[in-house]
Amino acid sequence: MENKNKILIAFIMIASTIIVSIFAFFSFERNYDEVSINWMSKVSDDVNILDLSIPGAHDSGALHSIADVAGKCQDLSISSQLEIGVRFLDLRLQLVNDEFQIVHSFVDQNMKFEIVVEELYSFIKNYSSEFLIISIKEDNSSVNSTVAFDEALIKALKPYEDVFMINDRKLPKTLGEARSKIYILSRFSGDIGIPAYFGWNDDDSFELDDLYIQDNYNISDIEEKKTDILNTIEYAKNNPNKLVINFVSCYLDPGFPPTYAGTTALNINPWLKDEISKNNDKLGIMLIDFIDEELSKAIYMRNIVWK
Repeated sequence: MENKNKILIAFIMIASTIIVSIFAFFSFERNYDEVSINWMSKVSDDVNILDLSIPGAHDSGALHSIADVAGKCQDLSISSQLEIGVRFLDLRLQLVNDEFQIVHSFVDQNMKFEIVVEELYSFIKNYSSEFLIISIKEDNSSVNSTVAFDEALIKALKPYEDVFMINDRKLPKTLGEARSKIYILSRFSGDIGIPAYFGWNDDDSFELDDLYIQDNYNISDIEEKKTDILNTIEYAKNNPNKLVINFVSCYLDPGFPPTYAGTTALNINPWLKDEISKNNDKLGIMLIDFIDEELSKAIYMRNIVWK
């Protein structure tokens, strides 16, 4: 009898461990700070959008790589990026057989754009205090498609046009006006969203109408990239009428193979978190490889703590 009781107790303990492990496995991505899911609700309606510090994810859909080296820029799914406070998404698309695929250069991410659109729409409907900016870039030429890129995009977004601001060519002035909407930064030819196709200089820092972009990504010295990031933060502080987009992302070249995003992020991300803790200056939009909850919070909390 005693042996049976011991066996029963051991069985219960093992079963409990398995249940806890399964629960942790399926819930780990949603165990985030409760503020992050709707941090904009803590910011006043009359705050100028250009005064916000916004966490962004560079190549938001790049979750897969070639040979565990090239192509991957994020660990978290797009839904999880939103949950940790990311409000600027960088999406790279290719039109294949008249359907959009998420890609990163030549690396197919096995993700359909229509699924992402539904996720973004659902998020904004559930958290109407928030707004999103999505940068859309045509990363590769169309394959076996009968419609133009911009026409296909209008068709894809049309059912959700109460949220996706297809025809808005500028951001509104205040957060209150922007809430519950998704704005498009268009890095493709066409008349959709905020134009950023003509005049976008590859691997450069430049002004483009109401924008300032720092995207020096192919670098030979990581310290130079850190200087670029800090100079852009300084630019954001001194130019209140510009929407500043600061790409923290980069890879190191020369050398073969180059040092890709996963390695450079291990150096830059902890440095950035420490650096931005030294003052309360606005940051603009920070586009980060392998963004995590801690770094995202360090950015968005500036809007809450210092207002």
